[in-house]
Amino acid sequence: MFYTTRWKRLTIQTTLLALLLPTTSAFAQSISVSSGDTLGNLAYRYQVPVEQLKIANHLSSDMIILGQKLYIPPLSEVYTVKSGDVMWKIAADHQTTIPVLMEINQRTSYDLLVGEKILVPKTSASPSTTYTVKKGDVLWKIASQNSVTIQSIVEANKLSSTELMIGQKLIIPQTNSTSDGQASDAVETPADDSTKPWVENKSYKVVKGDTPWTISIAHGIPMTELLQVNKLSENAELQIGQTLVVPVHHIPKTSVKSAKYGEYLDWFEASQYLFPINAVATVTDFETGKSFQVKRTIGASHSDTEPLTSADTAIIKEIWGGDFSWSVRPVIVEVDGRRIAASMTSMPHSIEYITDNNFTGHFDIHFLNSLRHKDNAIDPDHQEAIKIAAGVK
Repeated sequence: MFYTTRWKRLTIQTTLLALLLPTTSAFAQSISVSSGDTLGNLAYRYQVPVEQLKIANHLSSDMIILGQKLYIPPLSEVYTVKSGDVMWKIAADHQTTIPVLMEINQRTSYDLLVGEKILVPKTSASPSTTYTVKKGDVLWKIASQNSVTIQSIVEANKLSSTELMIGQKLIIPQTNSTSDGQASDAVETPADDSTKPWVENKSYKVVKGDTPWTISIAHGIPMTELLQVNKLSENAELQIGQTLVVPVHHIPKTSVKSAKYGEYLDWFEASQYLFPINAVATVTDFETGKSFQVKRTIGASHSDTEPLTSADTAIIKEIWGGDFSWSVRPVIVEVDGRRIAASMTSMPHSIEYITDNNFTGHFDIHFLNSLRHKDNAIDPDHQEAIKIAAGVK
């Protein structure tokens, strides 16, 4: 009788848990690899870290092939299996269900190995309020008014673009406060409201060969932003002559401390539009004054960048003391007459597009409030270097 009663109780609890807990996100989907696709650019298009794509699809390398089916997981976190872990325990600890874990990890077996990495749905138990977007609102302004970071609003609302619509509801997460009552995670904002960026929507007619990706690259905006403003899905088929709305971002010049320093511009609101994918820029090391040319070849949360030539690679190597390094250095990125405060590491890694520059992979350039790929978090070392390049430290 004991075993029967216990089984019934567990069954009822499990059923209630399955009904009350969220299922997988509607953002999860499966795609087929197209010509020219790499894990890096797919990660950019779908705003999913490469590591999570590899975990969800059980990939041991970055190699993918034409026509291969890939699962795009919903917003997730990476969890490393510990001794004693079982699937139901991980599900309970992360307020989800076993079917959800099985789906987002594309698993058919419940067996786990110690040290194995799996995906768990990203959830937040933090208290929050709701904000309704008004005319003239932009993310940095909303973040400042509510004493939170742009990053926290982006994460709480699963935003893939900084474009907002009047009447849109946003979740505003509450931050922990210090003993003096101030928010512990301050948000950076422009000093003068008249310098804020603004967006003008223009019309574009689709021509033969256009895709959402090629149109977004041609206009210097993220593809996710183009899809959102036109209410299109990634797999939407465009028709020749179809009219699309293309956001054009106007970034007013801001004041700088002196000619030595760069503008202190937010990545999501400004810098990513001034330095779009395929743009060529001159980077100047703040300390030595040595300059070299680079090209932004990919990157959504920050600039994934490559030296333009082997001569540029040699200068980079010289600046970093004769070898490539993950050490952070303040730099000025100059593109189309704008000088922007930034921070750079020189270590080559992951995918590359320029093959004749004696540099295998790309390196990272960060700007104000840009995020790391691995965890979508702000890197404090990069942010400190950016302040030096802007003269605000």
